[in-house]
Amino acid sequence: MSTNNEIPRLVNTKEAAQILGVSKATLDRDRATGCAGGVPCIRIGGRALYSPEQILEWAKARAIVPTPALALQIEAAPQPRRRGRPRKTG
Repeated sequence: MSTNNEIPRLVNTKEAAQILGVSKATLDRDRATGCAGGVPCIRIGGRALYSPEQILEWAKARAIVPTPALALQIEAAPQPRRRGRPRKTG
């Protein structure tokens, strides 16, 4: 049993989007499709509520730490071909 009587604050979709730095529509679409890995939310009375602590844990679990090998892959990636007529160089 916990001696901490503090109730964790839940935030709405707009506030959760601000925490993550994405649009509200992104979170709405994520809940509908589950395509972004599913930011954890709680449904109460048809409303989606988020725990700021769970949002941050979710984001930290998906953080990418760049490695030298990844940097080489990015540099070596082929550039997309330009469409249309080639430009005159002379």
